[in-house]
Amino acid sequence: MTQILLISPSEMLAEQMKTIAEERGIGIETCTAILEEAESIAIDAIKRGIKVIISRSGMAFLLKQKCHIPVVDTKLTSGSYINAFEKIRMVNGPVAFFSIDKIQDNVRSLCYFLHVDANYYYFKDTEGAQAAVKQAIKDGNIFGVGGVLTKKFAEKLQLDYYTLENTREDIETALDTAQQILQSVLEGERRNHILQLHLKRYETIFNYTHDGIIAIDKKGKVEVVNKQADDILPLKNKPYEGRHIEEILPETKLPSVLQNGNKELDELMKIGNVIINTNRVPIIVDGEIEGVVATFRDIESIKNSEQKIRSSLHRKGLASRYRFADMIGESRAIRRAIRIAKSYAHTNSNILISGEIGTGKEMFAHAIHHESNRRNKPFVTINCTNYSSQALQADLLGYENGFSPFGIKGSKEGAFELAHGGTLFLDKIGDSPLEVQSLLARIIDAKEVRRIGGDKVIPIDVRIIASTSHNLTKDASQGHFLEELMYSLSVLTLHIPSLHERDMDYVLFCDTWFHRNFGADYVLYKKKIDIIVHYFQGYEWKGNIRQLSNIIERISVLLKNDMTVEEIISTLPHGGNELIRNQNVTLGKWTRSSIVEALTASHLNISRTARMLNCSRSTLYKKMKELNIKVNNIR
Repeated sequence: MTQILLISPSEMLAEQMKTIAEERGIGIETCTAILEEAESIAIDAIKRGIKVIISRSGMAFLLKQKCHIPVVDTKLTSGSYINAFEKIRMVNGPVAFFSIDKIQDNVRSLCYFLHVDANYYYFKDTEGAQAAVKQAIKDGNIFGVGGVLTKKFAEKLQLDYYTLENTREDIETALDTAQQILQSVLEGERRNHILQLHLKRYETIFNYTHDGIIAIDKKGKVEVVNKQADDILPLKNKPYEGRHIEEILPETKLPSVLQNGNKELDELMKIGNVIINTNRVPIIVDGEIEGVVATFRDIESIKNSEQKIRSSLHRKGLASRYRFADMIGESRAIRRAIRIAKSYAHTNSNILISGEIGTGKEMFAHAIHHESNRRNKPFVTINCTNYSSQALQADLLGYENGFSPFGIKGSKEGAFELAHGGTLFLDKIGDSPLEVQSLLARIIDAKEVRRIGGDKVIPIDVRIIASTSHNLTKDASQGHFLEELMYSLSVLTLHIPSLHERDMDYVLFCDTWFHRNFGADYVLYKKKIDIIVHYFQGYEWKGNIRQLSNIIERISVLLKNDMTVEEIISTLPHGGNELIRNQNVTLGKWTRSSIVEALTASHLNISRTARMLNCSRSTLYKKMKELNIKVNNIR
């Protein structure tokens, strides 16, 4: 948006300013006006967001008085008078110079040296300009020099006249000045916005925190008391601000902190009938104690908040998110995995889910829990990778107050306690430390836990589902995984097939996710999407569903930015070369089951199936006839 406005008294200045601004790449709005119109134009412009105004001489003088934003004056310099003196030297008689401002000394000197009989007339407004011209004629002047305003009256009263205009240098200087001022204004606004944001943020924190807050100055006088402090404590003598802290809270210890400068944290204190947990911290500036801030909470409210947090975590974080109905795929491999998983769901036995990275092992764990009789009980997830042995044990077992490995005060329930009656999902179990594996084996065998630092044995009823992308049998034989734990976890085993093993399922994923990404606009991109998806045929998908999901996300973004199919393919794995190689599979390599899978995925659409299989419709019909595949027999 343009934020500089030129209000010009002349068309010539407006045109020159616009031309020079365009040459310099400076955005500027221009208009012409007489003196009395300038104020209303400026006011409207300010409402529209104009930050700096440029004008000339008298008009600039007026606007500086009337406007609260910067006004730059394109002053008439001595260079503006050079051409005028070419005319003035030919005048045989007195010459009148008209101006709102004082005529420059160098112009007066030039008149003196050129023996010009010069007279100078000043005015403040249109009426004054008319009076000045009349007076100049009355005084015997036969020629006038000045701006656009006095020109109008000079012509009307038949006084020969020369209209002064700015030089290019004048205009460039004004533009540069306006641009610099604009940058300064914008920077000031940015800083002011940041300051206001900080103030608003602090005000919001101050007024809406659960903590009571009281601040005193270095004399012990109250500076601020928030609403929570007023609600929690039995304060006296409103208004509080300006009173000594002991007048409103006799039992306070703030004066002692003000005197010794030592902060007092996490202390319990009884004031009246209220027990609070409080922090008292000195405000130290340049080594001097300038005041103290106290924050505190009612113990009862702390207990209530903890209860709400625990309840909220139970509702939000301890429930399964996926069902079998959410799973995408029609291939025999995934249908078989789902069928086995559903049968496992109705048992209480531990399950070990194996499969490559990105195949959806966690989704199966969620779905099994949701299908089971434990569906209304907690589903707790522990990621066993990137944990130290100590931290992982703390999360599994929980700890009593003073025994947190993280230095956190208070006690905490462990994952086994949280999952009681439900399911504990141990994700990436193959990456867990051996010490933790030994601990898990003992817990599974004993069906009880004891918190770190605790002496109470807690019985547990937990169904464990573990997942891994490792070959645990091989890891156990090499001493990297505890054999005992492997047998405890693998009462039931479930292998999730890789995307490469799932035939045409990738097409269903593409169809579902592209529809989700584009919504109603999907039809606009469908042709390009079909061409791109065609190149996925035969690709191994080493990252499986996760890799495919990321690639679809990338393609969606690029399509929305109007990139061509060729450009998009070049961004795919190995610049699309591997996909292109894999798509050069002849139809002769497709089995009967593969063609049936493609037909099913395409909802029996021959054209789409042919595109998937990289062949023509006639070739597909020929192959279907050869393999005795009839569309009517496919369900």
